[in-house]
Amino acid sequence: MSLNIETSGPHIPKWNRRDRMRKAREDLGLSQSRFAAVTGMSQRMISAFESGEREPRLKDLNLWQLATGVPREWLETGEYTPRDSNPEPTD
Repeated sequence: MSLNIETSGPHIPKWNRRDRMRKAREDLGLSQSRFAAVTGMSQRMISAFESGEREPRLKDLNLWQLATGVPREWLETGEYTPRDSNPEPTD
């Protein structure tokens, strides 16, 4: 058996929104049914979001953020820019 690894740079997984939503839930160790109980969403809706069958609305992403602590920006785009909670005053 041989392993062929390209040396053109690091391998960066490409995660789409449904992957990020699932990973945020799984990182807490929650099954879809337990996450449904925590959020008040139906397990069917959670499954539909994570499978790509249905696109989450803004309120769904906000609820996901509240339940997981994962920023909505990262759930949506895969990127996150921390906000400065104590910005320097401007003149």
